[in-house]
This record gives sequence, C-alpha cells and structure tokens, in this order.
Amino acid sequence: MSVPTNIEGKKTKLLLIGGTGDGKSSLGNFILKKNAFDVNDNPNPVVKPTMGFYGEGDRSDIFVIDTPGLLDSSEMDESQLNQMINYINEQKGVDGIILVLNYNSVVFLDNLESLIKKLYNEFPVFDFWKHVCIVWTKCFYYTSEKKLEKQMEIKNKQYQEQLKRLDKETTGKEDITFPMFFVDSQPDEGGDNSRTDKEIEKFLAWARSLSPIKPIEKVMKENTEPKPVVEEEKRDTEGKEETKSYIEFTVEVKKRVKRVGTDGKVSYNDWEEIVTESKEKPLLKEDSNNSKEENPKEEIKKYCNDFLNHVSSSF
Repeated sequence: MSVPTNIEGKKTKLLLIGGTGDGKSSLGNFILKKNAFDVNDNPNPVVKPTMGFYGEGDRSDIFVIDTPGLLDSSEMDESQLNQMINYINEQKGVDGIILVLNYNSVVFLDNLESLIKKLYNEFPVFDFWKHVCIVWTKCFYYTSEKKLEKQMEIKNKQYQEQLKRLDKETTGKEDITFPMFFVDSQPDEGGDNSRTDKEIEKFLAWARSLSPIKPIEKVMKENTEPKPVVEEEKRDTEGKEETKSYIEFTVEVKKRVKRVGTDGKVSYNDWEEIVTESKEKPLLKEDSNNSKEENPKEEIKKYCNDFLNHVSSSF
C-alpha cells in the first residue's frame, strides 16, 4: 500500500505477530481507530496474507501490518514467511515488532519463538531487540486493579526472562528490558476502557520513538538458524601537542558489528564511536645523570593502552 500523500512527518510502521485467536487483528483495528482487519473467532480461520493499513485521525501516521496467526503446533510455512518479508521490504522496513499474546494464556509458543529468531536473522541491525515489545490482549476492562497488578508482576518476570534468553542466544547479551502493555481491544459497548486507552498511548509513544529497521534482501529458508553477531573493536591514539613537560593526546575507541549471513556472506555496519577523550600526560623529568627514567613514547603508549583497556571494559 502506498503512503498517503496527505500525511506529513515520520511514519511509524508496526509488525504484529502472534498465535491464532490471540487478538492481533482486533488490536490492529484498535490502534488504527478503524476496522481495517477482519476479526474472526472461528477456531479454523482462513489463513490471510500479510497486509497493512494506515490509521485515521491522530493515528494517520501509524501503519499496522497484520500477519498470519500461528497455530499451536505448527510454524509459519515458507511461502507465508517469504510473503511477509517481501511485504515488509515493500514498506521499506518497520519500526516495531509487536509480540501479541493472550493475557489469559501462560504459554510462550515455541513456534512464536522460532519466528522471532528468524526475524532477527532478517534484520541486520545491532539493536534489533530494542524494537521488540509485548502487547497482552484480552486483558478485560473489568479486571480488578489488584488482580491486574499481580498478573503484571508474574508475566513481567516470566516473559522478561524468556526474551532475555533469546537476546543472549542471538547477541550474547541480555541487558534489555522489554516494554509490556496490557489492553482490551474488544471491550463491551459502554464499558469503561480508559485503562486500555492510556496503555495504547504509552505504547504509541514508545513506537514513535523508534527508527525504522529493514530486512536484508534475500529469501529466507525455513530451516534458517540465526547466527550470533560478533563485535569488533579498534583503538586509536593521536598526539596533538608535545612540550618538554607534557604531551596532549586524543584516545578513541570504536566498535562495529560483523554478521555472517546464512549464505556465508559477511557484512559489517559502520564504525560506531564509543568514546573519545583528550588527555594530558606529564613527561618524566631527567635524573641527575641526564637520563630519562623511562622512554617517554613508551610511557605514553603504556598510559594510552591502560586507559583504553579501562574504557573498553566499561562497554
């Protein structure tokens, strides 16, 4: 779908993934403030292709992409997966990947985990997991605050651990806290659903703060396994001014990510500056025999390396 010409400014594109019957389509409609997606409670629904729509009014900058629901015992087949990736490419990427889960369920589907890993392998960005959140649907508006608070605490602990495990499996790190939102996207007519309205506003504030990520242009195979990224680092020192008593120099640490694709091709992102600092180091004075206690250049080199090692250990 082409971008409407009357929309000014940044567009925020959201990809919804989740199990069949967990409320992806109704959530998409609630976000967009219109009935863009067909909602079907049939236990054997017709599989629909990945497709998206823009919202209305103050949501006209929001583009929601709905995907085929995952069944309990099967993964998205290769044709569905390729169609989804191709569609995302047509939209020039997405900003957020939304895991839609049923508030009343206690299971994190294995096939959903597999799909997340495959998506990770498709998006060549270092901060992939910062674009992922969970939206809990069917958190009915009449649920008491006390019960909701207890369930939020339980789900936050359980599912944060599962997502951090996926983060560690793919990147080697587990330092991200994943946003979670609790909504009732199909309230009874006349019911007080203000709690969900506030949650959706918080969710959209998070989503609008993200930058787009785009899949790599290749066809994914069903047995694709994600490959860990490798961080590479380089260190530079540059002398700026030297006198008889001191030397001024700049120390700089940069990093980049090396990723090996499933086809064996190696790609890198741009070098990212971690830290740059200017330092002054006094030079050692000559002793009574007019000999230096230590070679000044070697001393500065040792000082720089100690500083750089200290900086690197902080990241």
